[in-house]
Amino acid sequence: MNILIIGAGAIGVALGASLKNTGHNISFLASTKTGEAIEKKGIHKTGLFGDIHIPPNDISVYYDYESLPDHVYDYILITIKTMGNHEVAAKLSNCSNCLKEDGRIVIMQNGWGNDLPYLKYFDPSIIYNARVITGFQRSEPNCSKITVHTAPILIGSLHGYSSKCVTALAEAITKSGIPSESTDEVGKALWAKMLYNCTLNPLGAILKVPYGKLADCDATVAIMNRLIHETFAVMKASGYETFWETPKEYIKEFYGKLVPDTYAHCSSTLQDIEKKQKTEIETLTGCILKLGKKYGISTPTHQIIYEQVLFLEAQFL
Repeated sequence: MNILIIGAGAIGVALGASLKNTGHNISFLASTKTGEAIEKKGIHKTGLFGDIHIPPNDISVYYDYESLPDHVYDYILITIKTMGNHEVAAKLSNCSNCLKEDGRIVIMQNGWGNDLPYLKYFDPSIIYNARVITGFQRSEPNCSKITVHTAPILIGSLHGYSSKCVTALAEAITKSGIPSESTDEVGKALWAKMLYNCTLNPLGAILKVPYGKLADCDATVAIMNRLIHETFAVMKASGYETFWETPKEYIKEFYGKLVPDTYAHCSSTLQDIEKKQKTEIETLTGCILKLGKKYGISTPTHQIIYEQVLFLEAQFL
């Protein structure tokens, strides 16, 4: 398959290396700094699921949308930070013919509502989302390490379209070494990830600790339990659902499996803060606050967490 990855960050580089290693044609649309690193050194994936090196001449790099070839790509994977979605959606719409007639755009990001900017320009049948609950860290612009993994990547439509058109992509990712599945319940999976991310990411960033440390202390467990209850209340009021009926059911899974599986991982929010980059807090905690306000659900713990992350960002933005 021909696959374009927009965003050569930790997820994009790891997926690109894995898919290229199993014979697929991979192109990146990247920033100048990252693109030049890829063209000079290739891409590297390390950590879980094995080490892979792809030499520079085996990867195509584009720096602007106008240069993308016509009618080439089976899939476009969106792996940029969520803050860039509005700009990417607008620019991609001007060269949408780079997709094949039956091509699909797959959004592989944290948070909820990331499809909305793309729906302004593309038919809903084109837009798919992925739940990624694998941990990635980028040590250099062209290098990504998979640090933790707790469940397969799940790919599907939030708009009622069949998952069959992304089955080939899910199978390709699995064969490349990273477990993946297509699903007709990606909405439930994304809200499961919201529960996970909104509980762990910002709090881990504020306290500068990996996920597991948060579960080792009664004080932070109490905070996380309040975050989970608030997220559940907002989700239910908004008309969404996940794989657990109650916060109690989720809390058992959270401390029994999810946190232990990702014990040593430092959140992408913490990684962004350490790199003095803007975080994805708006599509995580910010989304919970907006939905809570819309549906009259009180979210005081999320509000405090949100404001503390904004304080950390304000120190360098």
